[in-house]
Amino acid sequence: MHIIYGSSCVNVHFCLLFNALLRHGVVPSDFCSDVIIPLLKGKYGNPSNLDMYRGITIAPAASKLFELMMNFCTVIPCSSVLKRIVVVQLLFSHFNKLGSKVCCAFLDASKAFDKVLHNGLFLKLINRNVPVGFVRLMKNWYK
Repeated sequence: MHIIYGSSCVNVHFCLLFNALLRHGVVPSDFCSDVIIPLLKGKYGNPSNLDMYRGITIAPAASKLFELMMNFCTVIPCSSVLKRIVVVQLLFSHFNKLGSKVCCAFLDASKAFDKVLHNGLFLKLINRNVPVGFVRLMKNWYK
C-alpha cells in the first residue's frame, strides 16, 4: 500500500535503489527471503501426494516491484515469450481496471525452472551481449 499511495519521494528512492542494484550487480538479501506456501491443486486426489500441490511464493514488496521493473526494462532484448507475457499482464491490468472479467488458459510447466542449468542460461545471456552487470545481478538473485 505504501508503494501505491506513497508520494513521489518514494518513487525517487526506489529509482535510486534500483539503479544502484543494476550498477553494482547485486540485490539485498531480503529480496531473496521469499516464503513458499504449498497449496493443494484441487479438492480431489490424494493430499499426501506431493504432485497434488503447487507452490505460491510470497515475496517482499520491494522485490516484486524490482521484478516488475525488470520485466518492462529494455536492458536486455526481449524474447517473443517475454513480450507475450508483458502483453498479457498489460491486458489483465487494463480490463481489470475497467471492471471486466478476463478469461485465459495457461500451460502448466511445473518444475521446468528447477531442471534448467542456471549457469548455462547466464552464459547464453553473456553470449548475447547482455550487460555483465545485469547478468551478475540475476546470478546473485537466483543463487
